[in-house]
Amino acid sequence: MSTPRFWDVPKWVHVDSERQRPVTISDVAAHAGVSIATVSKALNNRAQVRAETRQRVLEAASELGFQPNALARGLLTGQTRTVGLLTSDSVGRFGIPVLLGAEEAFGAGEMAVLLCDARGDAIREQHHLRTLLGRRVDGLIVVGQSTDPRPSLSHDLPVPVVYAYAPSEDPQDVSFVPDDVQGARTAVEHLLTLGRRRIAHITGPTHYAAARDRATGVRAYGRPWPTPIWPCPASRCTAPGPSAGAARPPRSCCAPTRGSTG
Repeated sequence: MSTPRFWDVPKWVHVDSERQRPVTISDVAAHAGVSIATVSKALNNRAQVRAETRQRVLEAASELGFQPNALARGLLTGQTRTVGLLTSDSVGRFGIPVLLGAEEAFGAGEMAVLLCDARGDAIREQHHLRTLLGRRVDGLIVVGQSTDPRPSLSHDLPVPVVYAYAPSEDPQDVSFVPDDVQGARTAVEHLLTLGRRRIAHITGPTHYAAARDRATGVRAYGRPWPTPIWPCPASRCTAPGPSAGAARPPRSCCAPTRGSTG
């Protein structure tokens, strides 16, 4: 069985108001008054076609609504010009911004991003992974819902994999993660610049890497403190507010105990 050429796979296009028929490369060639080989060279941007002939072919293809079949072209080139984005961030706090950034970056190269949400389910993740590989994506972006390291998916995969927000456990993989340590240091420096001297650090759950990294950044700030910084777990910093459903820090939370300096 021979490998299909992208122009052999038809694209349906309206010919008149009553019926449809597939437009093929032969239709483009007849409309432009050139050979099928010339159309193929023009559509693939080959150098053997004169500029005016190429333009005539492109105009004919546009008028007929002809588009080369992406799947068949992928069989020829080995590239589908698609990238899979596999996320576990069902809320979309981090997955959607990464998706928008990827689409913007790939858009210039006319590449598409396919989004799959595993919702934190390892079985669903494997299903999406098989589906994306079955569609012959050119690469994968794996987005986590926290900065905690996650198991690697890169082993024995035929395409490159990049991890965003949640790093891979394998140091050989490529991971892009936020610098929470420096972020916390910058936040403290900003407060000191504003003249604040009684600074509280309200932390998140200690089993989250981001919470631990931010606490490290606060403690590791290089300048001497005018007054101590008191860490306060977020779970201890809520109390019933003046109205139902409201919450406010207790007066004793994030403040020095009696006898503390400050």
